[in-house]
Amino acid sequence: MSESKEVVAVKVGVKTSKGDQLTTLDLTCPLRDTVADLCQRGGLAMPEHYALAFAGGKTGYICEENKQTIRKGDLLQLVRSPAVVCKEIIDKLSFASLDEKMVALNVLLGHSSDPVFAVDFISNNGHKLLLSALEGGLYKGLLLCKVLQCLQELMEHNLISWDSLTEKCLNRILKETNSLGALNALTMEVCLSVLESVVNSNPYAYEIVFTGLPWDRYAHFIVEGSISMLKNSVVLLNTLFVKGNRSQQLQIEDAILRLNMKVSIWKSLTKKGNVDVELAQVLYMLQSLLLNAYEEKRRATLDISNPVLTEKLQLLLKFGFCINPEELDLKQRGSRRFSAEYTALGFRHVAAPLKDFMYPTGKFAFENLCYFAENHSASFTRVVQENVCCSPQHRCPLTQSSIMLSELLCRIFRIGEPISDQGTFYLMFYSHDRFFEELFSVCMVLVFKTWREMRATTEDIHKVFSIVNEQIVRALSLNPRSINIDAFRATFSSLPYSEIMNQLHRESAERKAFESQSTAVKELRDSLKDDMMELVKSNRINVLGEGARFPKYNAKGQRVKDRYVYVRLSPNGKTLHYGDCGASCEYAAIEDLTQKLVVADIEAVNTGIHCPQAQGRSNRGVIDVAFSVVPCNGETPLNLVAPSVKVLHRWVDGLNALLGHDVDSIEARGDLGVLLDMEIKLRLLETEGVQIPDVPPPIPPDPADFDFYFM
Repeated sequence: MSESKEVVAVKVGVKTSKGDQLTTLDLTCPLRDTVADLCQRGGLAMPEHYALAFAGGKTGYICEENKQTIRKGDLLQLVRSPAVVCKEIIDKLSFASLDEKMVALNVLLGHSSDPVFAVDFISNNGHKLLLSALEGGLYKGLLLCKVLQCLQELMEHNLISWDSLTEKCLNRILKETNSLGALNALTMEVCLSVLESVVNSNPYAYEIVFTGLPWDRYAHFIVEGSISMLKNSVVLLNTLFVKGNRSQQLQIEDAILRLNMKVSIWKSLTKKGNVDVELAQVLYMLQSLLLNAYEEKRRATLDISNPVLTEKLQLLLKFGFCINPEELDLKQRGSRRFSAEYTALGFRHVAAPLKDFMYPTGKFAFENLCYFAENHSASFTRVVQENVCCSPQHRCPLTQSSIMLSELLCRIFRIGEPISDQGTFYLMFYSHDRFFEELFSVCMVLVFKTWREMRATTEDIHKVFSIVNEQIVRALSLNPRSINIDAFRATFSSLPYSEIMNQLHRESAERKAFESQSTAVKELRDSLKDDMMELVKSNRINVLGEGARFPKYNAKGQRVKDRYVYVRLSPNGKTLHYGDCGASCEYAAIEDLTQKLVVADIEAVNTGIHCPQAQGRSNRGVIDVAFSVVPCNGETPLNLVAPSVKVLHRWVDGLNALLGHDVDSIEARGDLGVLLDMEIKLRLLETEGVQIPDVPPPIPPDPADFDFYFM
């Protein structure tokens, strides 16, 4: 194969202040010579002050390192060189008026994203000039905003890092961020963004930012600021949370709860409109961080001697049965201990009810249950009374259900798991400061409702929670942006047990229809058929090895009363052993069977009217189950009558398998179909929810070479 030639000359258009040119660029020629030639043709003096840059769709200066990216037909322009622009900017930033500095910063901001310019600007210590001015407090308002934006662009090239910001610079940014005056919204957005970048890259700056920006400022930005300001505030909170120790994380959690930041975010989002992908990811991150804070509660163990927990336990009696334990006589309370009520609630340890929660997630479930009883007392009373009215075997155990529901919600929301890069942001999470407890409360009502619809007993609790899981997951999928928990409750209320079962049956039917029609699945089925048939044959041979008792018939084809023939295949599969036995014989050892027939000597296996014991008989009951094992040496065949058609099929299949013949009885085909269906389902488990194409994807072409490089 001939090697492709390197491009050495391209035709391009060049824009200059003296007019446009159509020229051919020699890419092997030094770029400064090309620029000098263009300046000469355009009548421009001092070519060292000029450089080539892309125009049109492409942007950026052209240098020796990237000139090979120039393509035929590209539009270029002759512009002032990076060195000239850098000098002008630095001079203005050093000596000019504030208005001229603003102009210079705008020019710098327009060029900072260009890597060629950034190298020149940083090599001339332009960034140090910005940092020095920032540290000295020379820039305020929009000027400060422009400086920070320029620094952000320059940092993107990884030529300098945020570590270069001194403590004075950070304090200056924090002072502006904490200013109570009317600051430009863009300035605040940029300040928050820079603070996040510094905290993310410089661990020494964490404490400065953590203590330097009061929590009420975050709340202010969320309530009063734009969507961008809200996003930057949440990003900074996320970074502080991730980078902080547990004590600092608890302070952040407390501030968010104390200042109602979640609800403020929810109000801002519902008021100000759409949530784009970037904001959704930021909100998902905060959602995951705050939900993962429940992991500590989930792992906490319960101390049954804790008097506070004992007092909380009384809430279940107070709101479940309208009993106020404090009003009862102490002696009466000591003797009675509300055992009937605790039993009705599903407690197992009525003498010490808290023991029911001494399981993993037990204390967490107990706290959630108490929250439900205290904050949604009407709903709690209703579900308890409805449950008590059921017969004892159909009552839903409150304690066990609360533990299982807490575990289920933790799994659904991945509490305790590492935060993934991709996840779903739920708007309703921000609608309430106690989201998990509120969701637990409404889902607990769902558990009782589904329990009644299924007419479940205690043994069915895992089945009930499999349906509850489907109800919650499908409701989240149907309406991930439910505006609040009430809207979410309305969504899963439209998914009762009957609807879930209808959907599951419909999906199962669609999956089976797809599996029966898909080319890929058909090919997989065909490839598995031989292996599954070997399993069927092996099963039939095992049936022969276990042996069976067959009714005995005399030479005239008459049934011999209470006499049977017992037949077994030897363990090595080479010999059939058989002999007479009585009606009481359920099992016969090979040593007790006096006759034998070598498998290699079998010529054929006949069935039905081809068997001597069935000839001349009108009884279809015998004809349909008769079979004969015919030796090849002319000896008397082994004539048998199976007790049922099923036994006939299994023995004939087993004998055919031993002889190397096809196994094609109705029984064998049915077993083969069942095995294939089960194996296909197992193979397709990991493709759940994945659309399998009818046509396999094309195989990519071979690479140009097979020289592999390992980094």
